[in-house]
Parts: sequence; C-alpha cells; structure tokens
Amino acid sequence: MIKKLKKYISVIFLNLVKYFISPFIKIDNNLVLFSSLNGSFVDNSKYLYLAIIKENNFKTFWVAHDKNTFKFLKGQNLPVLKIGYGMFFKALKAKFFVTTHNYQDVYYVKNKKTVVINLWHGTPLKKMGFDAKVDSKKFYLKEKLGLYEHKYIDYLCVASKHTIYAFESSFGIAKEKILPTGQPRNDILFKAKNDFNFAQSIKENVLSKLNIKSPKIALYAPTFRDKYICRVDLIKELKEIFKQNGVELVIKLHPLDKDIVYFKQPSIDIQELLIASDMLISDYSSVFFDYAILERPIILFLYDIKEYQIHRDGFYMDIEQLPFHKCYNTEQLKTTLQRLLRNTDTTKISEFADKFNRKGCSSCRIMKFMKKIANS
Repeated sequence: MIKKLKKYISVIFLNLVKYFISPFIKIDNNLVLFSSLNGSFVDNSKYLYLAIIKENNFKTFWVAHDKNTFKFLKGQNLPVLKIGYGMFFKALKAKFFVTTHNYQDVYYVKNKKTVVINLWHGTPLKKMGFDAKVDSKKFYLKEKLGLYEHKYIDYLCVASKHTIYAFESSFGIAKEKILPTGQPRNDILFKAKNDFNFAQSIKENVLSKLNIKSPKIALYAPTFRDKYICRVDLIKELKEIFKQNGVELVIKLHPLDKDIVYFKQPSIDIQELLIASDMLISDYSSVFFDYAILERPIILFLYDIKEYQIHRDGFYMDIEQLPFHKCYNTEQLKTTLQRLLRNTDTTKISEFADKFNRKGCSSCRIMKFMKKIANS
C-alpha cells in the first residue's frame, strides 16, 4: 500500500513537471522504450525488442524495474534503463512506448506525442475487461476517475483478425486501432515448427537446465483463478499420473496463481518450454493458441468449468468446439493421456492454428509499421 502511494505521488509530481517542460522537449523519432508487466524481461515485448536490436532500426532500451533484470540485460550487453527519475527526460523524448500491459510499465508519465503500442500478452478465450463483471467494475471506476490506462493505447497488436471483436468490446478500443500483426513471441514457434534442428537444440537445452531424463515431457500451464481454491494436491496427482505413464510433467503456473509458492517454477522462457514439450495440458489460458502452432497434442483439463464460466461471464468462443481433448476429471485425463501416447491426429489443430495465429514474421510487420510512423 505504501509502495503504491509513493508511486501515485511520484506520478502526480512528474506530471506537473511534464506539463511545464514537455512543450520544449523535441521528440526523437528513433527512440523506442520497451517494458512488460512490472519490467520483467518476458513476452511479446521481449521478442520485438530483440528483433529491433538485431535489425538496428531504432535506438532501443528496455526499462527494468528491479536490479536483477537490469544486471541480467547489462550482462548480455543489451541496452537497458532503470526506471526512476533519472530517465525522465529520455521518456519524454521517446517516439514509442511498447508494452504488453500498461504504458506505465515503461514509465510513469509520457509525452502526448509519444505513440503507445500495446502488444498485449495473449489471445482471449475467457471474457475480460468490460465484458466480464469481475473486471468491468474496476474498469468503469478507473474510467470515471480518469485512470483508465487502455485509453492511452494508440495501437493494439493482436494475433489474428478473428479476435479483433473481443478486444474491441473488452477494452472499448476503436477497431481501426487494433492491428492483426501476429504476436512477436510466436515468431520463435513458427521457426521451431519449420526447423527441426532448431527445435531440438532448444529442447535439449531445456531438458539439461531442468535435469530431466525422461524422453517425453508435458507442460501443465493453467491460468489463474480470480477466486482462490487450493490445487496443490490436484497438481501433485497430475504429476503422478504422468510419471506412471513415462512422461515428465513440468509445472508452469500463472504469476498471479497463489499455488505458485508450492511448486518450483522453471526459470525458462515459456515459449522455449512450449517448444521443448511433447504435449500441453492447460484450461482457459491463452497458451494453447500459441502451442497450436507446433501442431502437437493439447489437453484441456476443465475440472471446474461450470464455476469458472459463471465467474467469468463465459467465453468468446465455444470451448466445447475447440479441436483439443477435453477432460473433466483425473480419470478421463489418465485415459486420454494413454490414448495420445499411442496415437495422435493433429489435423484439426493445424487448421485452428492457421485461423488464430497470423503466419510469417510478426516482429517484421510491427517494425515496418513503426518505421512508417517514425518517418511520417
């Protein structure tokens, strides 16, 4: 609470200073500042940042919020800034803020001439924002108080044209601001799909880091629940089921999941975990949209679907029609796993992936768009 209060006071102070000096600040059309949720070096922002550095198109910096992220990027000889008063003038000069959540993950205040590009962090299945009561109360309150962060989004990049409607209604964003560019984080999945040696090298690296001896691994990556119910025993039971079938189950919980304290989380980028995994077990998370690109088996473990659907006001698509295996209890999961280990057919998964993930280089499309803005 005290930390949040300090941040709000800082924002008010910086906004006052910005009001008086921003008219005299010249925007640098080649300056791009990146960040993600709480400054973590992850997700779409990470992959676009690395792509831009490789192409050397812009002056690019990652904005770190903590010492570990800052030291890590410095150690990799990557351009990085530590969020704070020291980067105030650089923030006001930036042509672009690029993020996956809120522009304030990049910096507390921005120049009105700065273009905010939100890459978001997934493809929505569950209702969210103004479309879900659990979110909408907070959204409407922020809107009334003038604190609604999504109003500052100039462009929102999404995975496919088939999901534009969901973002339009959930965020209240004009359709013309939503760009079906594809997700930069999925560029590596498309590469892995088409390059066996590349995928195999990532898998070997992951197995080595996690000290896994089993030739087959599965990834369990569920979304978090707004209403907490302890699932520790359930997850332990899942691990045992997979172990009995000769498969190592890697647990990757959502950062907001309270059960995360009970399971050591792999400190490996989730896209690399997806590439290394022979199958995915999830639920209402958007991770299966990404994993479908690899055309491997997907199990949706929907043990609490009735409660979850009511709490979230439903889904943007009929979950029963998704081309994946659905299990509603551990016995069904056990049977499905044994069947998949004998035989798999991923034809329908391929069709699904083509619909919900734009092919080609997403990072390239976004960079081209940014160049056009910078040069206009």
